[in-house]
Amino acid sequence: MNYKNIIFDLGNVLVKLDEDATMQAFENLGMGRYKHLRENPETLKLFQAMGIGMISNQDFFNAFRRIVNPNATDKQITDATNAILITIPDVKKQKLMDLRKAGYRTFLLSNTIDLHWRYCKDELFPMDNFTVDDYFEHTFTSQKMHMKKPDDEIFQTVIKETGIEPNDTIFIDDLEVNCNAAERNGIHAFQNKEFDDWMKLFS
Repeated sequence: MNYKNIIFDLGNVLVKLDEDATMQAFENLGMGRYKHLRENPETLKLFQAMGIGMISNQDFFNAFRRIVNPNATDKQITDATNAILITIPDVKKQKLMDLRKAGYRTFLLSNTIDLHWRYCKDELFPMDNFTVDDYFEHTFTSQKMHMKKPDDEIFQTVIKETGIEPNDTIFIDDLEVNCNAAERNGIHAFQNKEFDDWMKLFS
């Protein structure tokens, strides 16, 4: 592979996700039985607003209490929200380190909410003395940028802020729509259909 730059998605690329765990946790708090957030328009709207940084965590907690359960604590809501985040295997963290040592410029580009990102930074990314800043030259998150994949704007911002050449870059994401968006902006893309697929690219 002749790429110089690698842009990683987070969920189902680096972080193993279990959506059922969060939906079960929300059900336990009183939300009702849903298979996915998409089925509940009110909570979906909250997550979409959080995903681009339009509401604060406290606004989210308060709205969740109004919609679901007035007695739910901030911690209960946080724990339920983060139940989806299972692990970042050490082998993947080591691979990120190895790629940087090999001379690749590595970046993260994720549609994520603040609660998820804090949990990943504090609980999942640390390994030995390494933190998220050791794995990536820069991290780009939708909630900080107030924009999201698959919009062209977010890819153009990453290109501009990093100074990368799109043709020298590969973007790894689990969703086809995001891969198509990257390619639309001149970046090569690899759809990570199974959790460990991308590891085979750099074996």
